Amino acid sequence: MTSEDKNSNSGNRSPHHNLKNIPAEWSERVTPLERTLVPKFAARAYHLPGNSLCADWLQYMLNNHPVIGICCHHRLHPLKTRQRCIIFLGSFAFGVAITNVCYLWFISTGRDAEQEVFSIDLNAQDSAHYSVTAGLVMLVTVGSGLHTIFDRFIWSVSACKCCRAGGTFETNSINSPRRGRWQDVGTYLVVLLVVLVCAAASFIVIVRVKMDDEGQTEIPYIQDNNTTLTDIVDSVKDFKLEDFSFMKAYCIEFGVSLFVYYPFFDTVLFSGVLGCYRLPMLGGRPYEVRKEEKKNNAKSGARRVSAVEMA
Repeated sequence: MTSEDKNSNSGNRSPHHNLKNIPAEWSERVTPLERTLVPKFAARAYHLPGNSLCADWLQYMLNNHPVIGICCHHRLHPLKTRQRCIIFLGSFAFGVAITNVCYLWFISTGRDAEQEVFSIDLNAQDSAHYSVTAGLVMLVTVGSGLHTIFDRFIWSVSACKCCRAGGTFETNSINSPRRGRWQDVGTYLVVLLVVLVCAAASFIVIVRVKMDDEGQTEIPYIQDNNTTLTDIVDSVKDFKLEDFSFMKAYCIEFGVSLFVYYPFFDTVLFSGVLGCYRLPMLGGRPYEVRKEEKKNNAKSGARRVSAVEMA
């Protein structure tokens, strides 16, 4: 090869060809911007480099909201529209399952879900009495807690940053014979999990309708050994649309939680007030901004030291 050919080949190289351990053909497709943003998107970062407070809040909501994010997420976000739809379906199904499991638990154990735990009296001209029942406490604590854990889990698995741009195992994934496949493993696992959750939720709903229709106090097939799975499935043909009226109430609750409670509570987390602006996870945007400033100061200090040594 002549010196002219070498010069021409070097001129055709990607401007990112010197990135350590990254093949040239991958560097042409993955930019340093992606290596910076993709891990932050996958980690649901409150702050992106160079963003103002308003810009960070807007990007956080658009990228992480279960519904709005389906259409408004950033183009570099690891979770695309199809993945977000699957996650949303899984979240809805898990909410249906855990809500009805709580309901069946009260019935099967003989406890009263309407029993008053405590009440709130407002001293006003028209005295108002608000009663908090045992069923509501169960849903708000156990139900909501498990639902939140499930949502964060499938999000983390599907958006796993390990084998994506900027991740720890990026070079291993792109050098493998099946380049790019490893970064989709989390998505396949989430699809399998969502299918199982949807099947379980459907079964639980059928069991609830059957118990309500027949006035049973024992869960079929679990507590009532005389009932088989075939009997439960066959009972579906006798159900009416009115038997699923409780699903209307759940859909309303789910919608309110998405468009009222979710923006409110995530804004509180975003503000960092729960972590006094300094604790990880609860420190919100102020914690991440402070962390970025320390990192930038460390880099600038290292540059000064190297410049002095070279001088």
